[in-house]
Amino acid sequence: MINSRQYKLNHKLLLRIVELTILTLIISLTIRPLLFDIHHYFIWVSGFDLIIVSSLYFIIRTQKLAKWEISIALVTAIFLLLPILAISGGVNSQIAYFLPLIPVMSALLGGRIESLLIGFLLVIIVLTFTYYSEHVIDLSDGIYTYEKSYSRGFWLVITIIFSMFFGRFFSQKHTELTDQLKDENLHDHLTGLLNRRGLELHFGKALESVSETSPLTLMLIDVDYFKQINDEHGHDVGDACLVEVASTLKKSLRENDIIARFGGEEFIIVLPNTPKIEATVIAENIRQTISEGVYSSLKLPLTITLGLTETSQENDLILKVIKRADKALYRGKDKGRNRLEWSK
Repeated sequence: MINSRQYKLNHKLLLRIVELTILTLIISLTIRPLLFDIHHYFIWVSGFDLIIVSSLYFIIRTQKLAKWEISIALVTAIFLLLPILAISGGVNSQIAYFLPLIPVMSALLGGRIESLLIGFLLVIIVLTFTYYSEHVIDLSDGIYTYEKSYSRGFWLVITIIFSMFFGRFFSQKHTELTDQLKDENLHDHLTGLLNRRGLELHFGKALESVSETSPLTLMLIDVDYFKQINDEHGHDVGDACLVEVASTLKKSLRENDIIARFGGEEFIIVLPNTPKIEATVIAENIRQTISEGVYSSLKLPLTITLGLTETSQENDLILKVIKRADKALYRGKDKGRNRLEWSK
């Protein structure tokens, strides 16, 4: 499914293409007849195309058919080419050389399905014009043999098919890169956990299902005396400890729980549909599991302090929930660390 940001980009790109097409048709109607002696059929076709494209521009601009505007634009593009092809030599027309570009443009604007469908439609059109080439007129006075028309039709079909697969490949690679960038944008590069942006996204969704009967618990976790580890053993050892702690925390959670690196040596865990009693048990198990392990190649012992808070308000703000857990965390530090503390 296309997200709103991608839709806006596609919408703007489509508008620019349609505006450029309108400008080209206006130039064709006003300036071209002054420079060249052309048949009046071309003027009528250009005028008809200008009306169609202007109507398309109105549809896209007003977003009346936002869901279908790309498909409508692609079909309209082919519809505009047919009369030009019919009066300028069919597959022998200079316009025909632009046909292989349409599947790629379809992949860029729509996707691989649009690219394949438009490509198959173009292949049918080219085959039709090739088979009936002797009945196609050329008002530009070009002279083409039967063999030449079939040769050009053959290579056009091959090129369009190649363009279809290229469009599919382009669309697939674009999707993969987009997903990769999105994943990198939401995850911490060191631990692989969610970063702050990823946390806000998932936490916001979790808050939507909060109620009196389905409370949510948040844990803010800090690795005790982590600065001392960096100072004594170096940041490489510190990073190794963070990676192993993150892995241990993740393994201690349930399937629907959310975990993120909040920054430095701090982690946040969100426990959806988890009341205070159950969250206390989970938090104590996590604290004990961390304290029983050793970390990095130096086999360093580590402990953590946890600040916890519960919310049952659907409209509770993310920052307020985190702030309550942060105050509880600092109380836990003041009381000696390696413990869990609930917010008041």
